[in-house]
Amino acid sequence: MIDFFKNKFNKRQQKSMIFEVTLRCNLDCFYCYNVCKNKIPYPVEELDTQNTLKLIDRIIEDTKCIQLTFTGGEPYLRKDILQLARHVKEKGISLNIISNGTLLNKDLIKDSIESGITLFELPLLSSERAIHNELVRKDVFDRVTESIAYIKSFQGNVVTVFVATKKNIHTWKETIDMAVALGADGLMLNRFNPGGEGANNIDELLPDPEQLEEALEIANEASSRYKISIACSIAMHPCLIKTEKYPNLGFGFCAAGTSRAYYTIDPAGNVRMCNHSQMIIGNILEESFWKFAHNQKAKDFMKAIPDFCKNCAIAKECQGGCKAAAEVCYNDIYDEDPFLKKYKHLAKKK
Repeated sequence: MIDFFKNKFNKRQQKSMIFEVTLRCNLDCFYCYNVCKNKIPYPVEELDTQNTLKLIDRIIEDTKCIQLTFTGGEPYLRKDILQLARHVKEKGISLNIISNGTLLNKDLIKDSIESGITLFELPLLSSERAIHNELVRKDVFDRVTESIAYIKSFQGNVVTVFVATKKNIHTWKETIDMAVALGADGLMLNRFNPGGEGANNIDELLPDPEQLEEALEIANEASSRYKISIACSIAMHPCLIKTEKYPNLGFGFCAAGTSRAYYTIDPAGNVRMCNHSQMIIGNILEESFWKFAHNQKAKDFMKAIPDFCKNCAIAKECQGGCKAAAEVCYNDIYDEDPFLKKYKHLAKKK
């Protein structure tokens, strides 16, 4: 009877969770933030099918999530990916998948949709084949664009992701046009956020505020013209980027510890604050998510703000940008994220 009332009135819920089904990948992207490529070694373990199904059950039952996102690495490197997807579907949970799109084909896309995948996120890094291929270091542009078209042919939903770097940002306008022509249901404009392999290429890839503002202006106009949603999920510092100038776009700051948090679970059940962070705060197979979701490690992460930002009027909202990027690039969550560190001389504090 006590357990009945505990369950009935337990309001704790993390509505959305990210599950890295594998850390393996078939690409070697210039900008990759995979934790396996960080300077500090990360434990690499991947459970077999049956134990992964148990892990999925644990995630759903413990967090009460209503949406799960499969990511990696590259999720389609798992031979059992459709079995995992069907299992999530049977639980009545909405399922997204973040893939590089290179392993997809017509039949696999059809089977994926039938298995319960409701949204695909695929990279479209440029309208120019050579630039997309340069950023992922492999000749895969045609495979990705074909995958987007096939997803739409089966009435699937797809969002294209543009990682804005110095190498491709000048093609953003044409890339929007291409994404819309292919039938994309939405777009993401993510500034390059260093980590993993990307941490080795900061100077070569990190665009400046002026370049980003030009890209945002293009996106704002295109969102209105095409009646399409364009989200900017990587933090844009208000002291560097005047986001209020772009009312048609969606912006966000670090959501660590909130109902919008990007808690990420790796293939062995280890939980991190987000998919950019390398800090493990617990293992969901060993103890309840709620015992470590707000433990001291998590609290330290949530309150971390760089000294440069402490006297800013909107520091609590902005959080100083991406503290996970500071963590993986400089081994200190209290340091400035690379974008702020590089361009803080241009900052105008609130």
